[in-house]
Amino acid sequence: MRSSMNKKSVKVLFLGETFRADAQTWLKGISAYLDCQIETLEIPAAKSKFGRLFNSIRFSYELLEKRRTVFDLVLAERSTSYGFFSLFTKRKVLVVAQQGITDVYPETFLSKLIKGALKRKVYQKADLIHAWGHVMVPAMLKHKAIPSKIMILPKGIDLENFTFSTSGKTQNEEHIAIVTRSFKSYYNHKVIIKSIALLKERGIKIKFIFVGGGELLESSKELAHKLGVSSYIDFLGVVKNEELPLWLSKANIYVSIPQTEGVSASLFEAMASGCFPIVSDLPGTRAFISNGRNGLLVPPDSAESLANALIYYMENTVDFDKALVDNRTFIEKNVSQHKNFKIISQKYISLVNSK
Repeated sequence: MRSSMNKKSVKVLFLGETFRADAQTWLKGISAYLDCQIETLEIPAAKSKFGRLFNSIRFSYELLEKRRTVFDLVLAERSTSYGFFSLFTKRKVLVVAQQGITDVYPETFLSKLIKGALKRKVYQKADLIHAWGHVMVPAMLKHKAIPSKIMILPKGIDLENFTFSTSGKTQNEEHIAIVTRSFKSYYNHKVIIKSIALLKERGIKIKFIFVGGGELLESSKELAHKLGVSSYIDFLGVVKNEELPLWLSKANIYVSIPQTEGVSASLFEAMASGCFPIVSDLPGTRAFISNGRNGLLVPPDSAESLANALIYYMENTVDFDKALVDNRTFIEKNVSQHKNFKIISQKYISLVNSK
């Protein structure tokens, strides 16, 4: 349902990686509630340094071309990249989103120096700063964001796509765990595979579903073969977004142990589907998971701890039935994409109309 508050179509420029599910959710959300014309611009991925350089140059040229248009609304992912590029646009309203617990990553001296300066500059110019969760706010305030400009609200998920079910799961002879993060080093897939090997050594029967692609997919398959656990894992590769709910419905455990985490839509999707979360013990996950109550928290780099957590849940599944229901209730109340984007879109319109 589109807002009736706007009298004319809103010209929107989105700067970000449109292939990412988070970006697609953002675009889908505003399209549902704004009468808008959306243009997108991003730096295409490339395998070589030359390709990345060429794409960056082409992006810069296309960005300068966009200056011929005054946009009502410019949306930018990450304050330290597309947020910085957004400063070169002509617009009425600038909205920037922090994409993790901090956009200053990796947290090296040089990164903190350069990206920190970029972040402060962008926050000075932004009309609205999205914090998809409370855990993101400290880094924003550290970099001089004005508190009144910060909007704390997750994008949410489309609950119509994720059916809640625990029927038959807790009584399964073979438990099924699912991992839905891409194969990048900071998601620690190899730690998960090592934990599966530990479970095998202890005679524990479990099946894992790995969803996603990435540069470490093949080496992860090789590690699984080396450790003798290939038969314990289904590597699905990249699946269509509309197919993900089906795979979540097959699992009763969700595993995600990244080194860093902001506000994870993947976690929300798993909670909505009735999967029991076993996730990294980080500020971003502690905001939603209380260890031993509605999930289990583990160190992100410990295969032993993950294996022990998996065993603990499998031995006590019935004790967590109510927690799974509570997780779904929490998601319905706080993480509904339809509810949240109605609020977000109304804020956008209010800002545009005030200019």
